[in-house]
Amino acid sequence: MIVPLVLERLRPASVVDVGCGSGAWLEVFRECGVTDVVGVDGAYVRPESLRIEPAEFVACDLGERFRLERSFDLAISLEAAHYVPEERAGALVESIAALAPAVLFGAAVPHQPGGPARNRQWPAWWAARFARHGFRAVDWLRPLVWDDDRVDWWYAQNTILYLRDGGDTEPIRPLVHPGLLEEIASAAEPPPRRRFFRPQHRT
Repeated sequence: MIVPLVLERLRPASVVDVGCGSGAWLEVFRECGVTDVVGVDGAYVRPESLRIEPAEFVACDLGERFRLERSFDLAISLEAAHYVPEERAGALVESIAALAPAVLFGAAVPHQPGGPARNRQWPAWWAARFARHGFRAVDWLRPLVWDDDRVDWWYAQNTILYLRDGGDTEPIRPLVHPGLLEEIASAAEPPPRRRFFRPQHRT
């Protein structure tokens, strides 16, 4: 659901995914007609797990500044940036901002469960860092997919569009999706108490 909306608005002919993992998002972009794709992630990603061609994958330490020898129409980085320590987040944003004039970005918010996250922040925190590189935040996608059951709640909750077009950044609200509340509440529920059967003794 997200990819068709992005294609309709931005019409990218080339897409780079920073923190791509196996390249699942790029696989969907390719299925939707974008043939020029590149994935960037750590060297720990196994070649046999890739859903893109090995030649389309670039191994980089996302905690360090990196440069690719080209630019793209669109950069995406979804649910990956929070694994980078806070003190290195600026370098990651700088590296992403240099790749494309449009960035679709999302990362875990405070108290969001899942994985060894090192830097859970509200979207406005990231928006301030993109603003330093001339990008404005546009809270365009979340209203479109918030109630769509086909979209995982973490994407619906966290994904913001950033555009390097000289406009003013919109206020980005720290929204919490019901799916997050349900997951936290389920994890906090105590296990059901076992009922012990006490046999009756006849006298």
